[in-house]
Amino acid sequence: MNAGTGLAAPGGTARRTVRVGDLVVRLQVGLQELFPNRFWLEGEISGFKVLRSGHAFFSLKDEKGQVEAVIWNGQRARLPFTPEDGNLVLALVRKVDFYGPHGRLRLQVDDIEPHGVGALARALEERRTRLRAEGLFDEERKRPIPALPRVIGIATAAGSAALHDILEILEQRFADRHMLIRPCRVQGRGAAEDIADALDDLNRQGSPDVIILGRGGGSMEDLWCFNEEAVVRAIARSRIPIVAGIGHEVDTTLADFAADLRVATPTAAAQRCVPDRDELAERLEGFGQRLDSSVRRRVELARTRLRACDVVLGDPRSVVVERRSRLAALAARARAALGELTPVRRGGLERAAGRLRLHLPQTDLRRRGLGMLGGRLEAAMAGRVQRARAQFDGRAGQIQALSPLAVLDRGFSLTRLGDGTIVRDARQVEIGDGIEVRLARGTARARVESREMADDAVRPSEKED
Repeated sequence: MNAGTGLAAPGGTARRTVRVGDLVVRLQVGLQELFPNRFWLEGEISGFKVLRSGHAFFSLKDEKGQVEAVIWNGQRARLPFTPEDGNLVLALVRKVDFYGPHGRLRLQVDDIEPHGVGALARALEERRTRLRAEGLFDEERKRPIPALPRVIGIATAAGSAALHDILEILEQRFADRHMLIRPCRVQGRGAAEDIADALDDLNRQGSPDVIILGRGGGSMEDLWCFNEEAVVRAIARSRIPIVAGIGHEVDTTLADFAADLRVATPTAAAQRCVPDRDELAERLEGFGQRLDSSVRRRVELARTRLRACDVVLGDPRSVVVERRSRLAALAARARAALGELTPVRRGGLERAAGRLRLHLPQTDLRRRGLGMLGGRLEAAMAGRVQRARAQFDGRAGQIQALSPLAVLDRGFSLTRLGDGTIVRDARQVEIGDGIEVRLARGTARARVESREMADDAVRPSEKED
């Protein structure tokens, strides 16, 4: 390294100066001496971006710091996966370089291997799962976007490119729409709370028909405020439909899931909220032409049908005159027929009434005869019933006298062997046999201790039961 020229200091001592280029060279040489060999570095990917050349620039970070890195197109094409923000990886560092033109320390990486889920990605997934379980991302709760809102609310950073793009699109498509802007921070500490306050303020104001929540692209860290729970809940409780146009096409935040409609960019959000006036006018003109043509066709069809009816019906007045004449003739015939039929019908009714008067006395006589017959029938039935009851009582007395139960009531009993055989002779039992004695009320069991034979006893087999 070439030393700079010594200059006299105010105190008389010479200052030693170093040129910037020389310092860069010394830093590069020192880094090569500190890291002479390749090594694996663990970290979380952030801001991964592929240029047109195919080279990819990104940062590797952990909770204590971060460092910039680059992987050239040839090495990136051989990677087995596509790195994304939030991936926890192992990066094979070929060189630790101090890039002089930008004054940055940068790692040149030859290979990247996935090594798990990064802290930010893991926290984001846990929050997404919890809020989805609460129903904040359900399609059923999302409201339709009005076709032509009168007032559009806008929540984004004041003076930002996103605000400029939104206003420009709204001016081009429908210049007479009213816009209500609520500036808010969209990056850094306190941004999430400011966004939530902006959405709440627009809802309290009440005039917007739709709200655009917009921001330009950025890294995962830049857009992190749109993943905060305060923003998601503010979107969910909004009474006004919200269109989210955050970042670029590849950027997705939790605010996108909660919004009533998610589009790729702030510009797309403005295009979705307001139709193009010229295009709308052309569509309306086309509808008017189609309506006019349809009405003309229907009128012409009606005329054709009327002309066909004229051929079939002729002059309606002649038809009315003809029908009136026929009705008058029918009415005259009806009156004449009634005049002829009335005397004939009256005579028939008088003859029928005379016959009825002749039969009335006979009817009274027959009624009295039927009454007498009814009385006689009732008396005969009562006597028959009384005789049947007396006969029944007699038969019941006979049955009662012959009943074995009546005999038992008089003090007798019925003796059976164990197999149910009735004992009529002492010779049917032996000493020690068990017997069953049936009494008038109840049954007793006994055992034979002795037996005495009657002189005139007859064996059961010798006497008929």
